[in-house]
Formats: sequence, C-alpha cells, structure tokens
Amino acid sequence: MDFEHSAHSRGERLSREMLKIAAWPRDPLQDADALLARLLAQVAGLLEAPRVLLAWEETDEPWLHLAHRRDGRIERFREAPSGEPGEPVEESLRRRFTVAEAAAWPVRGEIVQGSLFVFNDCGDRGPAFEPDHLVLGEIAAQRVAAELDQFYLTRRLRTAAVTEERVRLACDLHDGMLQSLTGTALQLQALARLMEDDLPAARTQLREVQRLIAADQRDLRFFIEELKPMPRALGDPQDFRDRLADLADRLKRLWDLNVSFDFDLADLDARPSDAFLRQLYRLLREALFNVARHAEASAVRVEVSRQDQALNVTVTDDGRGFPFIGRYDHEELNRRKLGPVSLKERISALGGSLAIDSNPGLTRLEMRLPARGGTR
Repeated sequence: MDFEHSAHSRGERLSREMLKIAAWPRDPLQDADALLARLLAQVAGLLEAPRVLLAWEETDEPWLHLAHRRDGRIERFREAPSGEPGEPVEESLRRRFTVAEAAAWPVRGEIVQGSLFVFNDCGDRGPAFEPDHLVLGEIAAQRVAAELDQFYLTRRLRTAAVTEERVRLACDLHDGMLQSLTGTALQLQALARLMEDDLPAARTQLREVQRLIAADQRDLRFFIEELKPMPRALGDPQDFRDRLADLADRLKRLWDLNVSFDFDLADLDARPSDAFLRQLYRLLREALFNVARHAEASAVRVEVSRQDQALNVTVTDDGRGFPFIGRYDHEELNRRKLGPVSLKERISALGGSLAIDSNPGLTRLEMRLPARGGTR
C-alpha cells in the first residue's frame, strides 16, 4: 500500500510539474538575453539545478551558441562549432564548465538544434538525478526548442520585412503546437499508469492521444499552406476564384467540410482591386478556418452581396454553434467578450461590424464591411 501511495504521489507531482511547464509565460517579442534568462531560470527551478547550460545552433548559421546559468547570472558565448549538435557532454565542455555530474536532453526544433544540460555540482555528496527529473527535463527541452524556434522565426520574418499577417500566422502556429505538445505529454503520462491498472481505459486514452496528434497534423498542413507565398496577385477575379476553390478543396480534404460559395464578383465591384480581393479572401479564410476547427460542421455556405456602400458577408454552417445561443450584435459581442477574437479584430480593422446568430445545427456569422474596406 505504501508503494502504491508513493507511486500515486509521484504521478500527481509529475502531472503538477508538467502543468507548470504548460503555464510558463511566453513573450515572442522578448530580446534574446531576456528570453534565455527566463528559459534557463525556469529550467533551473523545475529541475532544482544549480547550473544549466544550453548549447544550440541555428540552421544555415555556422555558429555554436552557449548560454550558461549559474548563481542567477547568464553567460553567453558564440563560437565555431566543434562537433555535431545533440552529442553527449564532451570532455572540453566538462573541463570548461567544471562538470561533476550532468544530465542532457536534445533540443530539436525546426530552426534550432542542440542540447540542454543540467549540472549537479555536489557530485557524490549530493542526490543523483531522479527519474522524474529525466521526464520533466525532456518536456522542458521540447518547450525550450519551441520557444527558440518561435524567436528565430519571428526575427527572420521581421528581418525579411514579411507582412504582419504572416507573423501572426506563425505565432498562432507555435502557440497551438506548444499547447498541444504539453497536452499530449500529459495524456501519455496518464496512459503509462493506466496500462498497468485499467487496460480498457488505457485504450480510450490512446484513442484520445491519436485524435490529438491527427488534429495537430491537420493544423500543421493548413498553416504551412497558408505561410507559402501566393503564386500570383489576386487582381484578376479568376485568380481569386481559383484561390477560393483551392481553400475549399483543402478544407474538404483535411476536415471533410463541404464549402459552397454564392456570389458573383461582377455584382460586388466592376473593377475589384488587388487590395479589395486580398481583404475579402483573408476574411473568408479565417471565418472558414474557425468553422473547420471548432464547429464540427459538415457543410458551410458563404454568401456575399453589396448593399449601397456596404458589403454583406454571411457564413452559415450546420455545426454545434458557439457556447451561447441566440443573436448578438457587434457591440454585445464585445461587451460580453463573446465570439472569435481574431475575426472580430480583423473586421474592426476594416471598419466593419459582426453579428452572430448561434444555434445547434444552424449558426450564422453576418459581417458588414465598407465596400472598399481598409488598406490592410
């Protein structure tokens, strides 16, 4: 009984610590020094380590970066790499940082590759690293890799003067993957305990993990497609129609969502500008993306019409609806903090308004925009 109680307590502690990792604050706008100071302090606190070393390389950059935390202070170095990223602690590092005992985990991202080291300065006099530390260190290293990836990606996008839209998409992607990564780790931890005690429940848990991974794959494919440059400008209405057809095809393949469009560009504007079509496409893409991810719908219909100097865009789906029931206008949605935040912000930036009529099986988003929109 004592052993079972001890194992249960360890499991609870491990789950609490993993939730703490998920709750680590994130600021993609931090500079490199502030980001590294925060990450290494969080790792040191999590693993009760007196010293932490992060060694990494950025893809396509011939430099090895080192960040060493000791006594609350960070030392940073940049030098020519002497070996392959992810290798065990080399003798040169042992001598350089006076390592008595160390644990290491790979830091593998899309942009960065390296290792996270935790040193135990007590040697034989102090406790060795416990199994819980090894599990937590692996998850922490994944989080470090994701945050460094996000930092370098944001910096690259800004340096290349890529549009604000792509920066937002990149941040959304990393946020979603970070949350999902932590959630999957928690599910697998619970699954390991259930495998010994409750096999039917373990099978259910395994199906849930599979569902999470499948959802991540769909999201990742979608975001990757949206981050690619458009093949040509949208100034030609036929290009716009082709772009919408491609979007509908991806939604069908990835989420089995049937999308239909009911409007004619000639009825909206005799000579639609490229800026006008881009605004309309981004708006429709975000609205349809929200339906695909959250509504559990099988079909969605898009209608666009012009009335005086305004453009009316209606998106109707047969999904489960929002957590609220009934019709709410733009002012009420903002006052009660209801509805899709990003979509409301986009509509507001265009000088428009949003109304939502939400019911299980029939939900309608009604967007009203100035006919020419803004210049975003």
